Amino acid sequence: MRKLLALILGLFLIAACGKKTPPKPPHAVRPKPPEDVRVDLHFWGAELSFKIPRKKVDGNPLDGLKGFRILRRAEPVSGPRRIYERKFFVSLNEKMFETLKRYHFNDRSLEPGLKYYYEVEAVRGWRCVSDPARSPTFAWYTPPAAPKNLTAKAWDGYVFLSWQPPEKFLDGKPALKELFKYRIYRFEPGQLRKPLPVLVPETSYFDYDVQNGKLYCYQVAAVLEYYGSLIEGPLSNQACGRPEDLTPPAAPEGLTAIPFRGGVLLRWRRNGEPDLWGYRVYRKRPGKPPVLLTPEPIKEPKFFDRPPAPGLYYYFVTAVDSSPRHNESPPSEMSTVEFNP
Repeated sequence: MRKLLALILGLFLIAACGKKTPPKPPHAVRPKPPEDVRVDLHFWGAELSFKIPRKKVDGNPLDGLKGFRILRRAEPVSGPRRIYERKFFVSLNEKMFETLKRYHFNDRSLEPGLKYYYEVEAVRGWRCVSDPARSPTFAWYTPPAAPKNLTAKAWDGYVFLSWQPPEKFLDGKPALKELFKYRIYRFEPGQLRKPLPVLVPETSYFDYDVQNGKLYCYQVAAVLEYYGSLIEGPLSNQACGRPEDLTPPAAPEGLTAIPFRGGVLLRWRRNGEPDLWGYRVYRKRPGKPPVLLTPEPIKEPKFFDRPPAPGLYYYFVTAVDSSPRHNESPPSEMSTVEFNP
């Protein structure tokens, strides 16, 4: 009699796990557990995420899931141990199963002073449930408020950021600025915001990982380290800056002026700057202002000038870079020539 009851119960469990198929052990048709279980902390709480299983324990593909059972366990970070449990169930429809790769569950009901972890089970049917997959453990405390008055000042090759630390936690309790580090988010207009790879202990930062001419925008969040967990507050205001090339090329060297019957030949040594655009050549007469002979910079370090009349002439050359500002170098040493056509 007992054997008969066991057989009936086993057949009932198999049927409860999905469609009618050739009999298999109940364990084999259960879903595999969710994988890659993560917890990301935000100022509003915890974001639990995991990969949705696609196969049964026996390796065959799943045809769907009813949803996920989530068990949250908590206990005080210090003092007498006491376990708090809360259960959640989230449904998964057919479209979600087909399109989603990861499931994201937002938990906004955390309490300060506790450490937490989650156990997640994939549910295919009644008594057809995966083994639990456990999340990392994390501690929770009220996050800090947002930093204030973020500014971004752009210079040549870097952006300097500064801000004021938060004075309170989000629940209004006062906070010491020494408690916090800062995460800096940088993005270009129209792109996703990404955090810089380091937490900053001060309320200022020099960002040298930029390109001149590009516009960079920033936001900053205060971060509290609490029993090994990094609890991040809301973002500051946005500040933007566009670094630009302010450094001119070096002055050209080795300028010589050689008179010929038809004019004056100028030569000098080529500059080595990689962003060199060209050269401007100037001519000057005694007591007169210099005249620019090459409004469009020339590429080669030589120029043939045809002075308007005989006499004494002074020449000098500058180098110009290809930046939007077209920075111009200091003048070269003057070269003097007596022109007699």
